[in-house]
Amino acid sequence: MMSKVRTLSVVLLGFFLASCAEMQTKQQAFPAMYTDQKPVSMVIVPAINETTAADAGDLLNVTISQPFANHGYYVMPIPIVADIWKSEGVLEGDQLKGMPTSVFLETFGADSVLFLTINTWDTNYAVIAANVTVGLEYVLLSTRTNDVLWSYEEQVIIDTGSSSGNLLVDVIATAVSTAVTDYVPIARSVHQEAVKAMPYGVYHPKSGQDGAEQTVLTSSKEAALFED
Repeated sequence: MMSKVRTLSVVLLGFFLASCAEMQTKQQAFPAMYTDQKPVSMVIVPAINETTAADAGDLLNVTISQPFANHGYYVMPIPIVADIWKSEGVLEGDQLKGMPTSVFLETFGADSVLFLTINTWDTNYAVIAANVTVGLEYVLLSTRTNDVLWSYEEQVIIDTGSSSGNLLVDVIATAVSTAVTDYVPIARSVHQEAVKAMPYGVYHPKSGQDGAEQTVLTSSKEAALFED
C-alpha cells in the first residue's frame, strides 16, 4: 500500500528573506497611518495577475477582505464592487492601473484603495522536492492624496513533497499531493501574515496603540501605481 502523503508544511517567507530587510516600528515605517490620513474604509481592486495561473485572481479575491476587516477596516463588499466594475467594462485589476485614486473616492466613498498584485503562483514538480509558491504584493493608497499609506510583499512556499524511502512511491505521492493542493488556505495565510505588518484600523480595539510595534519595511515595487 502506498504510504500516506505527509502533511503539507507551510513556510511563510517574508520579502525580507529575498532582500535586505530593515526593521522599523510601524509608526516609522507607515507614518501617514498615524495622522488624519489614516483610512477608515478601503475598496479592494480586483487582483492584478502577473502570472500564468488563470484562476489565481479569483482565488485571491475571495480570501482578501476578511483579514483586513478583522484588522479594523471597513472593506467595501467585494461582490458589490465587482458588479460595479463589470458594469463599467472592468474585469481585471490591470485595467485600473494608473487610474487617479480620486475615482475610487468618488465611486465608492472609500478613503483608501488596496491594490493586490500576484507576482508568483508556481507549482514545482521536481521529483520528491515539489512545492507550491505564492507571492503577493500589497499597496494601500489614499484616495484623497494618492500617497502610499502602506505596502507589503509576502511569499509562501508550501512543501508538497513526500518521503517514504521508496523513490517510485515518493515520486507518485508527490505528484498527487501537489496536484490536489488547495490554494485558498494558502492565499488566506499570506493575507493574514501581511496584515500583521499593517497598523490597526479605527474599528480595532488596538487602533493607534501599535505604533511602537516592530515591523519589516519592504521595498514594494508599487506596481499598482503605474500603467505598463
